[in-house]
Amino acid sequence: MEDASALKKIRAFFPLMIVPGIVLLLAPSTVHAVMKDFGFRESLGGLLQVAYFAGGLVGILLITHFMQKVSVKRLILSQVALLSVSLLAASVCPWYHLVLLFLVIAGFANGILITLPGVYVTGVFPRSSHRAQTMLYSFFSLGVVTGPIISGLIINNGHSWRWSFAVAALMILPLTVPIALARLERIEGIEKLSPTVFRQVLAFNRRLFFGLLIALLLYIAAESALSMWMITFLEDKHGASAAAAHWVLTGLWVGITVGRWICGYLSRKIDPYRILIFISISSAVLILITPLTGSRTAIIIMYPLVGLFFAGIYPFLIGYAALFPHEYSSAVFTVFLAAGAAGGATLPYFVGLVNQFGGLALGMSSIALPVLGVIVCLYWLKAHVAIDGESALLPAGE
Repeated sequence: MEDASALKKIRAFFPLMIVPGIVLLLAPSTVHAVMKDFGFRESLGGLLQVAYFAGGLVGILLITHFMQKVSVKRLILSQVALLSVSLLAASVCPWYHLVLLFLVIAGFANGILITLPGVYVTGVFPRSSHRAQTMLYSFFSLGVVTGPIISGLIINNGHSWRWSFAVAALMILPLTVPIALARLERIEGIEKLSPTVFRQVLAFNRRLFFGLLIALLLYIAAESALSMWMITFLEDKHGASAAAAHWVLTGLWVGITVGRWICGYLSRKIDPYRILIFISISSAVLILITPLTGSRTAIIIMYPLVGLFFAGIYPFLIGYAALFPHEYSSAVFTVFLAAGAAGGATLPYFVGLVNQFGGLALGMSSIALPVLGVIVCLYWLKAHVAIDGESALLPAGE
């Protein structure tokens, strides 16, 4: 019964999640055009994603503090306004360092907009967390799919990459109307993120906390790096047109979107842990071998397949935040996403360095390493997550 109630009450979030998804891929969708515009290479181009995720990291860490001061609705509407203004400002900046500054601000607002609906689900519908999170972030994935299409159409028709930022800034306003009209429940008993809460979470289950924290950091690092450098890899290594490269990035996220819907359905029949092991191993193998095939046709086919297997890792991992006591679940959720933002801020930059000095194929294949790390974390957590529907949580020291 709670499943149906949860999905009904979070519908207002679905349109909202689309534009933050578009914004997530603004840097990957435009980095090649930005590098040409400002005249630099991958080492500096990677700073676009560093700036975005650095802002996101700060915003995510402050969510529980904001939630104790303002309602969920007010917090969302204020961040929508901040995101729109910062993206419009970035779209008209003539200097790269100012673009980076406004991307930090946009990342701050977007981090809150991506995370807050998940915090809301975890706090209000903990028993439906896996399925509700999967549905929620399926719409987010729909936005991520749309982003490269929009940027591709703009850039391939001879317009500046700046229009990609401006269009995203304007799109979010009408899609926020359902939230403005919705009656959102208050999340009772929210504990803000603090050293005391952190100690209590560790006392509940230290291994579960750190295992999920590291796994999410590694997954989002891999996802961000893969998205960031795919267009550059296809254009510079395989001579693909800008249009074709944008379509392959879109294909990756189509695979992720479809895969999340499939995983949401399968999670009702199969324990999420078993699905996680299978899709993580499949993802690591595909990410490793795809850039090494040497065939542009094979790469165009295989990257959407990567997305299909990649899809369920994030929502299933984040769904385990509901295993922590209710009063701490929102704080745990925000720490997990903050760890992901830290991974997203760092790995794309280092992959950019590998691309520049070791070659694009090596750089893209190296993204398999953090996914292998996710698999190690999952095996480390095996006794601490639900297996065949039974909770296997153990005290922290066991």
